[in-house]
Amino acid sequence: MATNTEPSGFGRFFQQYTKTWMHAVATAGLTAFGLLSFVHRGFVLLALACYIVPPIVLYITRRGDDAAGSSMSPTDAALAEHEEPDGSERIEPEDRSAPESGADSLGPPPAEPDARAESPSEDGRESLEGASTTDREPEVEPEPRPSSEPAADAEPSTESTDAAASESEVDESAGEPEPATEDTAAVSEPHDEDEIDSESEPEPEWRPADAPTDATLLDAAVAGRSSAVAVGKDGVVATTDGEEWSITLEDGPAAQGQTLHGVDVTEDGQATWVAGDGGAVGRLELDSGRHTDYSAPDDRTDNLAGIAVAGSEGDETVLLINGSGEVLRGRYRDGDCSWDEPATPGSGSSLSDVVLVDSSVGYCCDTNDGVFATEDGGERFESIGIDGADGTPTGLAAGEDGTCYLCTDAGVVHRYDGSRWTPERVCEEALAGVARVGDRLAVCTADGAIHERDGPTADWKRADADATAGLEAIALGDELGVAVGSEGTVIERR
Repeated sequence: MATNTEPSGFGRFFQQYTKTWMHAVATAGLTAFGLLSFVHRGFVLLALACYIVPPIVLYITRRGDDAAGSSMSPTDAALAEHEEPDGSERIEPEDRSAPESGADSLGPPPAEPDARAESPSEDGRESLEGASTTDREPEVEPEPRPSSEPAADAEPSTESTDAAASESEVDESAGEPEPATEDTAAVSEPHDEDEIDSESEPEPEWRPADAPTDATLLDAAVAGRSSAVAVGKDGVVATTDGEEWSITLEDGPAAQGQTLHGVDVTEDGQATWVAGDGGAVGRLELDSGRHTDYSAPDDRTDNLAGIAVAGSEGDETVLLINGSGEVLRGRYRDGDCSWDEPATPGSGSSLSDVVLVDSSVGYCCDTNDGVFATEDGGERFESIGIDGADGTPTGLAAGEDGTCYLCTDAGVVHRYDGSRWTPERVCEEALAGVARVGDRLAVCTADGAIHERDGPTADWKRADADATAGLEAIALGDELGVAVGSEGTVIERR
């Protein structure tokens, strides 16, 4: 129930005042000065005055205007601006039913139409009908309605009904999803899952790995998607299955602690061969961890500088190189290993590296700028250069496309295309090793840097992960790269 139902009461006036723009401005002032009270407490009084004073002044002014006999006071004119959207003034349901024309919202709710037209309200306030006599139609007393119907319901206009209907149609159409067509399905649903995976996977990068040893690692090989093997001083053999590195052999295949200089794996990644000082040779099965000692091949105990393996498990071709410039060829078949007489491709200078592309094609190099190729699995070799090499050859990498890459200790990589050599400087530091997979080529340096490129025409880029010690060798696989060096250094590319 309202606290003041009289037309001239302050409660009625304030109820109408809250619906005007003047009240909105006063409220905004209250909020603004209230926030400024955090700066100074004096703004609290200013905020309260901004909200309380206007309605009091307007009410007093309105009463003064009424007493003076004005037909409509300025205050009433401002309050009368709060009208319904269709042009009629707002009428409170509890006071009277909705008039057919725009009745004044500030006029008193008459008991009889004639009484309101003849005299002002009880407090002396005149009716506002006189201020807009020319703009109004004569008021007609509304017909009584049944008590079950709302007293203030007004008949909706045709324009409002049409607008509401159109908005409902828009909402319904927006809520129903548009059926997918073949064209939209082709856009929203990818056809190539591998392409999506490649876009979401981060680019592999080189980063240090935790090595299980402090011994210098001299060579490495990648076996399969995520496995790798590294060998080094005192016969240590370390392996990883993609998670972490561990020691597989602590003192070599013959348990004599001889330094291992070379390691390579079969094409299927199932078997690993290692070789080193004193004719140390061994074969390891990565899945089972079983290893077999084949040291002193053909009763030779000279120091072996490297090893290359081709073929799959059980049908393996093995090439060993030594400091006397000799290549020893072995054949492994179902548990038996046999060795041929050694071949000397060059002048007898120490061989520094050897590589097999498959069971027939391979290459080796010596420290006297000699590079040699074989097409029969190492039985015979042919010299293919290199004349005027910039530096001493230190490593080889080859591919099935007939190209061979040679790195030197002068920071240069030489590319052999089957007929000629083309040099390309990578850096000023000595290159210790080179590796290739597909079109990707990578080299490591004696001061711990890694340089790589994606293709023959791409630029060389230095990897961010420099080793704290010098690197000795590098190996690449389809998904894994490994570089190893002094003090058990291991850097992985994943």
